[in-house]
Amino acid sequence: MKLTVKTAVLATAIASAAVLTAPGTASAAPQDACMEGMVCLYDGHNNTGDMVQLYPVNVPNIGWTWNDRASSVWNRSDGQVCIWTHADYDGYYFSIPPGAKQELLFLYDNAVSSFSVNGCGG
Repeated sequence: MKLTVKTAVLATAIASAAVLTAPGTASAAPQDACMEGMVCLYDGHNNTGDMVQLYPVNVPNIGWTWNDRASSVWNRSDGQVCIWTHADYDGYYFSIPPGAKQELLFLYDNAVSSFSVNGCGG
């Protein structure tokens, strides 16, 4: 009898823990949350993790919160976006066409500090 009561209590605890933790699993922005016309940076690969949406304007310094943090980019603007590894459009750059999703690998992963639109001239 004691074994069945313990089993019932354990099953109830597991079930209530599963119900309490299920809503917390979606803590990051959904992949399709990037609004049309924006440039979105994600701190995870494949457009996962935390996201910031930025207007498609020249940004000489993306700020300390997102500096050297992005691992993927979605350019939902209608212009070419150029990401730079240093502030003020300096360092290495990578061009992302309109509508493209881009994985940031190797020297671009966690290295974006600025971006320019409609060309890589800054």
